[in-house]
Amino acid sequence: MRQRPFDPSSLYLDDPRLRMTVGGRMIVRVVGRVSYLVLAAAIFTFIFSKIHFLVWIGIFLLIVAADLLVHRGQGDVPISEISFGEGRIDLAKVTSPAAFGAIERALDRSIITRKDFSAELAHRLLESPVIAEGLRRLDVKTRDFKEKLEAILEKSGNARPGREEAEKAVEAILAAAFAQAVRAGHEFIQPADVFSALAKTGGEGMEMLFREFSIESGDLERALLFGSLTKRGFLRRLPRVLGGFGIGTHRMAKHRIMNRAWTARPTPTLDRYAVDLTDMARGGQAGFLVGHGAEYGRLIETLARPLNPNAILIGEPGIGKESIVHHLALALVKDNVPSGLFDRRLVELHLASLAAGAPPEELEARIKAIVEEIEDAGNVILHIPDIHNLVRTSGASYLSAADALMPVIMENRFPVIGSTYPREFKQLIEPRSDFVAIFEKIPVAEITEEEAERVLTYESVLLEDETDIEISFGAIKRAVALAKRYLRDKYLPSSAEELVKSALVDAERRGEKALGPERITAVAEGMVNVPMHEADEDEAEKLLHMEELVHERLVGQDEAVNAVADAIREYRSGLVRKGGPIASFLFVGPTGVGKTELAKILADIQFGSERMMVRFDMTEYQDKASYARFIGSSDGAVRGALTDAVLAKPYSLILLDEFEKAYPDILDLFLQVLDDGRLTDSLNRVVDFTNTIVIATSNAHSDIVNEALSQGQSMDQIAEYVKARLTDVYKPELLNRFSKIIVFKNLGPDDLMKIVAMNLAELVDTMKEKGIYLDFDPEALREIAKLGYDPAYGARPLRRVIDEKVRAPLSRAILGKKVLKGNRVKLVYADGVFDFVPEQ
Repeated sequence: MRQRPFDPSSLYLDDPRLRMTVGGRMIVRVVGRVSYLVLAAAIFTFIFSKIHFLVWIGIFLLIVAADLLVHRGQGDVPISEISFGEGRIDLAKVTSPAAFGAIERALDRSIITRKDFSAELAHRLLESPVIAEGLRRLDVKTRDFKEKLEAILEKSGNARPGREEAEKAVEAILAAAFAQAVRAGHEFIQPADVFSALAKTGGEGMEMLFREFSIESGDLERALLFGSLTKRGFLRRLPRVLGGFGIGTHRMAKHRIMNRAWTARPTPTLDRYAVDLTDMARGGQAGFLVGHGAEYGRLIETLARPLNPNAILIGEPGIGKESIVHHLALALVKDNVPSGLFDRRLVELHLASLAAGAPPEELEARIKAIVEEIEDAGNVILHIPDIHNLVRTSGASYLSAADALMPVIMENRFPVIGSTYPREFKQLIEPRSDFVAIFEKIPVAEITEEEAERVLTYESVLLEDETDIEISFGAIKRAVALAKRYLRDKYLPSSAEELVKSALVDAERRGEKALGPERITAVAEGMVNVPMHEADEDEAEKLLHMEELVHERLVGQDEAVNAVADAIREYRSGLVRKGGPIASFLFVGPTGVGKTELAKILADIQFGSERMMVRFDMTEYQDKASYARFIGSSDGAVRGALTDAVLAKPYSLILLDEFEKAYPDILDLFLQVLDDGRLTDSLNRVVDFTNTIVIATSNAHSDIVNEALSQGQSMDQIAEYVKARLTDVYKPELLNRFSKIIVFKNLGPDDLMKIVAMNLAELVDTMKEKGIYLDFDPEALREIAKLGYDPAYGARPLRRVIDEKVRAPLSRAILGKKVLKGNRVKLVYADGVFDFVPEQ
């Protein structure tokens, strides 16, 4: 399943049938079919002949016919037998008879009817059940597609191609089909490969047709896998364990230890603490791999070299380390490895079993016995998963397993493959330079979305066989996209597999027989509490009036409110730019004017709860040591506060209070975050910020705002001046990366009165539930507003004033039975004293 690179310039087409006339090709086809009839007649006649010589000729012809029957539907040369980079490749020789026959007939019809060749070829290929199934999985009705195709044919009159032009068109289509066949792991170019190639090389008419049905070339080639995979026999050929999902019963392969030279020896102690992966691959239980071509190539090169043939795979859980090792086991079984690795066994050592209940002396004896058996056998490659646990077995009082194995590994007695995680590698292995030096470090990266779609397509065939629920390719594509974007606690393909399986469980519970993208979206929303569906009528109305919702809880600051509302509307409409967070804002202004409050309101409205706001007080990150606390230390010992928070809540609001006080290197981090929407932490994990809103607050130059306002300047004049002066505090390149810089205005007397009313409204509602009706005298409200405002802290003291002047006296009055259930009371202010008086 691993893609093999090839040079497109090495492809050419040389087939005499394409240079023939229509009549000539027809004669060749007739002669070919007649020859089969003649062969059948000759076999029947000669075998039943009484002449001994003719009987032997009949038997020979029967063997020839049997060979033709076995290889029926195959081209001349399988793609797997081609050595890429060693000479040119004739496309005609790797094309199946079915695919070439479709091309011949489409070319003949195009010449006769003077219609477009690509459209004729597509029309012919639609007769294939594989292609019809692929289109159906894309939710495309074959009948509708065929009608549109026929319309294109009708409009393409007088399109009769010349011989050279036709040959070039066929060569271009087959070259693209060859690339598709290599990606799909086909032995020959199949009709499905040719149909997929038409999306790229079929000309303007075909391009428009595929676009009209929203069929992308990449989607088409992966959806067509459904048609080819569901053919009879596939489920027997595919490894029965795929992406962690087991299906059916496994064929138990006989344990084989002997090589072809009969020089190997049994390994009973090793077998007690290990699993033979080559046995599993031989039994069809391991070996499937999509992607990871670079990592697998480096692994093979490392194992095949004479010195230090040891490799360590470093990657997060579920990223594909085990798949790479298991694919190596299959390659060893099939001899698809360099000659130096022929006849090797790949054996996985279980450290937990090895060290279980063993005192130091016993552990050392076990390791010694295993090493001797591997050396005597001479054909074992040892795989040690979680190799960091070797180091963990060490102690002051005895020799560790690592110390026992290290001399053996350094002497190159046998190849070793280890696997570990980035954090454990940095903390446990990297400090031991002697241990690291004997291994080739191979970081394992996450596979691409396209590769994940291919994995899930294969797995979906197995899942359908198990659950009897049909999975559309749209569901697979949606699962991969949503998992990549939102389910970042795991990596592709594991995260997408988990989502598909959860959706299948949900569909089965609902009695549904088909799994589409809508069910995937609904399940994903439930898993991460993120709105992913298109906005319905109610939500659209809410988005259109978001400013009004915000102003129910925030007074003034219209510019800021409008900016955040516009950002949310763009995000929910799918218009947000690719890369970068949903939006990023720098809120500048004095303390207590609503900067943090707006962030809380936005987290509640858009993200569902204020708990979805991740808040950082940047005054805690002012020195160099705090940099490690923010994104994690280089040795992995200290976890990153920011990176871990975003990994845990990929859809959230990030609030950076007093941003200007952060350590300069931390400020520089946000150059990448605000521009690319990603950040690489100390463990080389890529943290995704594309589903976050980043809000940084700053009190920088608030003294300028206060002084200018006291001189009677307008807020618009002040805002522009403050923005220009921000370069005194921040780098210009950082300021330019914010979606918008907003200067919050100071609160006026009317604003303060509204804020007081908002804060007291909650108390009024609470008392109403207790049967007490509360009212406020205007003079009391003005005095509360006056006491609750401070030039240095804005309206922040207001809550404390309400607690002291309203809540505390009211609580005493209730406990003292001065205010009873059913009473109406009013808060008044007279002679410098607040008091509750009864109302009639």
